[in-house]
Amino acid sequence: MKKFFLIFILLGCTWAFGNEIVSQESLEAAFIFNFLKFVDWQDSRPTYDICIPDDENLRKMATGLLQGKTLNDRQIEVVDRTDNCHVLVSNNPPKSDTTLTIGDLDQGAMFEFMVIDNKLKFAINIDNIRKSKLKISSQLLNLAVARDSD
Repeated sequence: MKKFFLIFILLGCTWAFGNEIVSQESLEAAFIFNFLKFVDWQDSRPTYDICIPDDENLRKMATGLLQGKTLNDRQIEVVDRTDNCHVLVSNNPPKSDTTLTIGDLDQGAMFEFMVIDNKLKFAINIDNIRKSKLKISSQLLNLAVARDSD
């Protein structure tokens, strides 16, 4: 059942789940949680620090859904800052080779959330990923969608 849910989330589920409407923020928080499973930061910190400084709604949702959960013997912390992050969600990500950045690909992020046919998906900037020190599973990268260039 867990594998089905992961595939459901990563392939881009519809906005309605049964009779319940799912917010974009809750889906993005679920994506972020699942990204943690497919990335190796090669550090020994006791927490996964998810930094969401610019989007208060997403930060509140991620705090409610993820704060304090444990994954790979690390506790998840959702914070409002831009430094010392494992994951940084920001449209103006600073250059870092040890932080998974989610935001505008044109501004240097590695991942970008997109809504396509009422489904949440993600695109990647493979060049930025290759420049990083992160080990990102090819399983995750293969789920990314192509982004149309402007």
